[in-house]
Amino acid sequence: MPAIQAEFKLFGVVKRKGDSYVAYCPALDLTTQGRSSDEAKENLKEACSLFLTSCFERGTFEQALRELGWKVTKGRPSAPRQTEIPHGAFQFPVPIPFGLPDTVGCPA
Repeated sequence: MPAIQAEFKLFGVVKRKGDSYVAYCPALDLTTQGRSSDEAKENLKEACSLFLTSCFERGTFEQALRELGWKVTKGRPSAPRQTEIPHGAFQFPVPIPFGLPDTVGCPA
């Protein structure tokens, strides 16, 4: 099955909480933790990818973004708060693969 891929560019922030680190992605309101800053970041990237992929697979992507405060304007989603990325935040891409049904053939 042929596939195309979209990519979301998100950011997260990491804070130390006791013996662990907590990573948060405001755009998707997702939080993870890890034993190190790097582990918390990787866990957040994975959580964001799984969340978005699940939304696409279940057909709930637009509904989920609306519930998170996103708006669709001119065919493009816009985040609920257009703010600058906070100092110390990290950016990360989240690739989302789309499967396309095999074509039977071109009748042209």
